[in-house]
Amino acid sequence: MTDRRMKQPRLALRRPLRRRQLSSSTPVAKSSAALRAIGAELARIEAHLRKFEAKLRPTLASVQPEWVESARNLVHYTALRQLDLRELQLLLQQQGLSSLGRSESFVMGSLLEVRLRVAEALLARGKADRGELARIAERRAGALSWQTAEFLLHTHTHEVLGPKPDDRHVYIMLTAPDAAEADAAWLARMLRAGVNVLRINCAHEGPEEWRHILAALATARRETGLECCVLMDLAGPKIRTGRIAAGARVATWKLRRDALGNVLEPAAVILRPVARAEQPAPGPVLLIADDWFADLRRRDVLRFRDTRGKKRELIVRTVAKGEAVATIAKRAYVIPDTRVAHVRRARVLRHGQVGVGGMSNAAIPLSVGDVLVLTERESDGQVARLDARGKVVEPARIACTLPDALSHLEVGHRVLFDDGKIEGVVERTDGTDRHVRIRRAVGTVVKLRAEKGINLPDTTLPITTVTLADRANLPFVARHADLVGLSFVRSPADVTALHEALDALERRDLGIVLKIETKAGFEHLPHVLLEAMRRPPVAVMIARGDLAVELGFERLAEVQEEILWLCEASHVPAIWATQVLDTLARTGAPSRAEVTDAAASVAAECVMLNKGPYVEEALQALVDILRRMERHRYKKRSIFRKLRISTWEASEREEPDRELHGL
Repeated sequence: MTDRRMKQPRLALRRPLRRRQLSSSTPVAKSSAALRAIGAELARIEAHLRKFEAKLRPTLASVQPEWVESARNLVHYTALRQLDLRELQLLLQQQGLSSLGRSESFVMGSLLEVRLRVAEALLARGKADRGELARIAERRAGALSWQTAEFLLHTHTHEVLGPKPDDRHVYIMLTAPDAAEADAAWLARMLRAGVNVLRINCAHEGPEEWRHILAALATARRETGLECCVLMDLAGPKIRTGRIAAGARVATWKLRRDALGNVLEPAAVILRPVARAEQPAPGPVLLIADDWFADLRRRDVLRFRDTRGKKRELIVRTVAKGEAVATIAKRAYVIPDTRVAHVRRARVLRHGQVGVGGMSNAAIPLSVGDVLVLTERESDGQVARLDARGKVVEPARIACTLPDALSHLEVGHRVLFDDGKIEGVVERTDGTDRHVRIRRAVGTVVKLRAEKGINLPDTTLPITTVTLADRANLPFVARHADLVGLSFVRSPADVTALHEALDALERRDLGIVLKIETKAGFEHLPHVLLEAMRRPPVAVMIARGDLAVELGFERLAEVQEEILWLCEASHVPAIWATQVLDTLARTGAPSRAEVTDAAASVAAECVMLNKGPYVEEALQALVDILRRMERHRYKKRSIFRKLRISTWEASEREEPDRELHGL
């Protein structure tokens, strides 16, 4: 789709319509001349759509036969949206005709239906030819209907996401937490609360942990009798900030307290063997020797004194291969080489020392106007070096985890760090270095840390979407998942690469979720969808967080609507993702804005929730919101159920709601 701020072609490029015929502010709009002009304009639109279809006929021929109608409709929709229809739409509304504003799913059928009505009106006035009317009617009979379009969308949704939920038509997807938390009991509660799809993020943990989650899900399915399919997201090319020269490493864990300061629940502490020290973690991790970790058991106690000399105890709650979780009931501060006693049943088994991983206090402070050197060289990041007067002698420096991503970064290109909290522009290039001038930051001074995301919205990235790490994980995904998520989709070639990798694993049937999270992915979405239709099932995830960073928050509402329209035009299920009821899931109390956002998600086929301490409450709230909103809205169409408001007759009683749609 082209940028909507760009100049759009008008409808009548060769033969502009006379204002007297099509003026929406004069009585002549109801005349036969106006109807003839409208009919001629609709005929030109039909010709434009058919010309566009003919141009893409070779591409349509490569689509799976059962998806050809969907692909053709997508082509018609993109052709229609190349035109400026606003004046014509006003005139159609004045005539009591469809304005084509809800024609996404059956574009040609909707257009021909309007043409037919105009021709019938002209024939009734003796101003039309019966033969032309018959030819329009014949083409209308052969075009895609609204009913068939709805059937295709629902069929494609069930193929990729599984059986329809019993109590609603919108599915709910949930991101799985770490393996230590995702046990069978927790997953059973999630299924009962309304989860239909479980998402496993392959950017975290590994096959052993994923296998544990899948086994727990299988148990939860048996216990509840509820279906739940599995999406495994490939990590894709993560572009992040590199290491920063370490400062003091002090691990601490906050405890939840009530208003009086009483501890509501202990804090969770992750324990890992030293062999897993470099793996990403959501927070501080205590590292112990590999042989010591192998001897850890549930209910073991680790006793130590923290940096303040306070006696503290860790109680081991769960132990899995590669990671254990313990709890601590009091605040503690731990530094590397802290001495610990390993106690079991009141007997000390050993004394040892723990390391600290998964975090670093090192950061680079940045303000608007500062220069940050982004380098391809592998080196630890450094803060700016100042002279005695506070003048910058050497600017701050940081590396990128994917150096190749910087090779096409040019002067004038934007660079965004940490989900857009810091924005800069390349001011100068110097070999492997890019000098980035900070022009916007959230706050007077923002601290940039290691492992924070880097977005390059103006840069063509010469990197593959399916990375070597993804290819290493694909055999596991192909054996265990129902769907595979393709992250950072930018072009049809990315889809082709995944198809070829799945071919080698003999999993041509594995459904694909296209994660649209970059500017390039959004702009190339019609072509990406056509490529995906060669090997369905397919769904689209609207990764609104990354899209907002890349395209600007002010454009997010517009962009997510355009993606929803394209998905409806191609009869591809859409997944509404990123920070849905996020505050509720994290804190237990929702914000007004996110409740409104959750209500708008009914326009998609699936809504994704992220993990959090109150995710069960968030699930229950989302189910309730979806059930209510489905009575008022389906896709972009309002549904006029009987409102439960005061009526003129005080004695009038409510009639039961009638569901006029569903899967």
